[in-house]
Amino acid sequence: MGIIEYWDPATLQFPESGVNFKLISDTDLFAIVKSKTVVSAIEVSPVGKQFAITSPDRRIRIFWYRTGKLRRVYDESLENAQDLQRSDVPLYRLEAIDFGRRMAVEREIEKTENVPQPNALFDESSNFIIYPSLLGIKIVNLHTNKVSRILGKVENNDRFLRIALYQGDQSSKKVRKIPAAAVNVNESKDPMTDPTLLCCAFKKHRIYLFSRREPEERDDATKGRDVFNEKPPPDELMAASDIGKSVTTSLPENVVSSLLFAFKMIYLILINNN
Repeated sequence: MGIIEYWDPATLQFPESGVNFKLISDTDLFAIVKSKTVVSAIEVSPVGKQFAITSPDRRIRIFWYRTGKLRRVYDESLENAQDLQRSDVPLYRLEAIDFGRRMAVEREIEKTENVPQPNALFDESSNFIIYPSLLGIKIVNLHTNKVSRILGKVENNDRFLRIALYQGDQSSKKVRKIPAAAVNVNESKDPMTDPTLLCCAFKKHRIYLFSRREPEERDDATKGRDVFNEKPPPDELMAASDIGKSVTTSLPENVVSSLLFAFKMIYLILINNN
């Protein structure tokens, strides 16, 4: 489950070239087994020099492919999140209520079956690793070993789990660009590249896109897509219908019986007084 091995797809044997070791014991590839966890997702960098592994123990491990040695380990455990919250570092600091709400969501995820495990991916330069966390989607510079940016931190109701990155068509080297007018810059300058991050979130039936572009402002409020007015899935509709039936059938009976009992009490009091 947690053992990582190298195979040559042509020979189905250990690769004879491209690696600097002969035995797995000379590498860090047993790190997953030693931590008593498994591999949830694996991502190879575009240039093929390193790969990232995410596991249920909430750690992201970056390996060098050629040597099989660990390059980085990023701890996203709940204990580490609490330590960062107490550190008062502005980049990681949240309001106490917001942090408590997010911790509750994390514990709910741990108790829920078949929840997609978060993944990690490289940008096209292989200099950055991107992965979802309790705080949002972290973008970490692998050279400086520092968090460059956190996306979606203000989205306190969404816990992002799986992500995908689009940076243009690699086969034709075409990169999607933002028109100069759209980013309020001088039109004589070259347009900025526009990478797009696609995400899904826990218990959310929609896809989120992060981009450098600002959302289009529409003069007519009736046009465009209203993200707050989406049709619920069938299972949620059935659950709401069952709850509504139980409420509407029991409530009138209780009210009528209470009123009849009250009228009987008043009638008895009037008889006794007379």
